[in-house]
Amino acid sequence: MNRCFLFISLLCIGLSVQGQTPTRYRQEIFARYDTLNNLVYGEAVNLKNNRETLRLDVFSPPTTDTARRRPLLIFIHGGGFQNNDKVGVFSTLVCGTLAKRGYVASSINYRMGLAPSKSDTTYFEALYRAVQDTKAAVRYFRKNADRFGIDPDQIFLMGSSAGSKTAMHTAYLDPHEVPNWLDTRRLGTLEGDSGNPGFSSKVRGVVNCWGAMIDYRWMNRGDAPLFNVHGMTDATVAYDSSFSYHGFRHGSTILYNRALALGIPTGLQLFEKTGHTLDNDRTKQQKAVEEISRWLFTQLKQNEPKNGPEVFKWAKEIGQLSHLDSTTIDPPGAVLVSGSSYIRRWSTIARDLAPFQIIHRGYGGAKLNDFAYYIRTLVGTHRPRAALFYVGNDIVGSPTDKTPLQVLNLVKNVTEQVRALRPGLPIFWVQISPNERRWAVWDQISAASELVRQYCAQTPGLHYIEAGNTFLGTDGKPIPALFDADKLHPNEAGYQRWAIPIRAELERTLGK
Repeated sequence: MNRCFLFISLLCIGLSVQGQTPTRYRQEIFARYDTLNNLVYGEAVNLKNNRETLRLDVFSPPTTDTARRRPLLIFIHGGGFQNNDKVGVFSTLVCGTLAKRGYVASSINYRMGLAPSKSDTTYFEALYRAVQDTKAAVRYFRKNADRFGIDPDQIFLMGSSAGSKTAMHTAYLDPHEVPNWLDTRRLGTLEGDSGNPGFSSKVRGVVNCWGAMIDYRWMNRGDAPLFNVHGMTDATVAYDSSFSYHGFRHGSTILYNRALALGIPTGLQLFEKTGHTLDNDRTKQQKAVEEISRWLFTQLKQNEPKNGPEVFKWAKEIGQLSHLDSTTIDPPGAVLVSGSSYIRRWSTIARDLAPFQIIHRGYGGAKLNDFAYYIRTLVGTHRPRAALFYVGNDIVGSPTDKTPLQVLNLVKNVTEQVRALRPGLPIFWVQISPNERRWAVWDQISAASELVRQYCAQTPGLHYIEAGNTFLGTDGKPIPALFDADKLHPNEAGYQRWAIPIRAELERTLGK
């Protein structure tokens, strides 16, 4: 008995200590990092027709680190394909931060220079050379994976401005998509001959900092995940598609929406009243690096869904809802109610929300990224009086939870898609509800809900329904009697109480 008690006590202490230990790759676990400078990774003919040596720097955790298959991020500096260097304030911030979190990071130089005409074509040619060199750097690290202690299946690219353009075209531009007006006989193949042949140049993900693509359609289903950072008053590279930078027209919001439409994991961080390079504001850049780091962690192999991208696992259920749409007639003036399992399991919804007529279209355990992927199917065949949405599975206490900012961005995307389909349609977003099972992350859930509430308050035709308090007792915690045995979903009594603030807001906005 005493030995058993001692074992349990030690186990609990161990788990407690483990819970206090920072998570590798998600938080800093080292106080310092090591560097190797000016390593040669290849050479190639530059614009002056000279052989140029290509060099990079490596940032690694201290030599005391025992991990040997670590993710790698390759950083590509900006400078309009004309200037700057692998050594810079932002590149050091990025690479140093990631090395302290357990990654290996590298900042590379590449061939620069523009032909005198400085036309869109010459910018494309400069990009093309930079892509060739970046591919050689990726191959270099695959070739030397054991030397640097990296996992060759977990190589990410990140850039600043022209470096981001290079990173994205390295990942998304395929040889058959290269325009036929580009002189590839002179420039060589897209893969290039800058060094390290015989190894793949494929990457696992991309981080775009204030960059743009020439053609967003070069991003296709199954391509690498993409995170985007941009200032909304950037006068150099558009965060949307309002102007072109020498042929680079499609900025961060266009690429974010494209990725969501294809089911590609993605993220977005916009900075209001902020220009190119986030105005070189150290505080804003650090904030961006923190959000980037959180997203990168979710894309690591250790967090990869076992059965492929989660967004596609609901295809069968969405197909069943589409079949239901084709075989039933909506009641006139009905409210479309859609979302995750809170909606799907609401079997008494017609009674609880009466006298409103309801089109009931909940599915699975929806998250906002797959909701964004399927929203046009869910809404497209209906002509409802209003739409009401509830999706509550993006912050659940998992290491791969979305940040509150990413929840907000996805809500915005869904709203914009619905508005494009049904202009003027009143849209209601229901507050994510508290429950005992996810109470440990209620602060993060509340932060996301507050961002959504503010967005709805500032956007005409959007309505936010605060319904969370209906599940809380006088002690401020979830009331167990209102939930099923899973401590997550409401029981019949819980749904009846949840319906009260929802119905009240529908009546206030739409009338009885």
